[in-house]
Amino acid sequence: MSVPSAAEVTRARTARRAVAILLIAAGVLACVMNVMDVSGGNAGEFRLLLTIASLLLGPGWAAAGFLRRAPAAHVWLLTLGVGTAVTLIVGQIMVGLGLWYPSVALFLVTLVSIPFLVRHAVVAQ
Repeated sequence: MSVPSAAEVTRARTARRAVAILLIAAGVLACVMNVMDVSGGNAGEFRLLLTIASLLLGPGWAAAGFLRRAPAAHVWLLTLGVGTAVTLIVGQIMVGLGLWYPSVALFLVTLVSIPFLVRHAVVAQ
């Protein structure tokens, strides 16, 4: 197993920061579009895709960003696994309690994820 060069490490850090920044923007934009009740046409489809991406990748990247020197495949697998698990657990809790408020779930998941994503965007690993 070879040791990665300094340039490869720098590229990986830059890519991780960029993903964190994009997920922050996606989460905030998904929440804003939800509050503005954007629906119908291309804007509605964009809102749906943005919301799904934010819910599946945001919490996962918040957790996966703590992995150091992990291969990219491991980071992305953890990201999708954690994001899917968080989204399913939140949905199950809402169904189990009879409180179906997907907008509130989006806001809460985004609110919990963003501080960690900001940390990953700022702190070098």
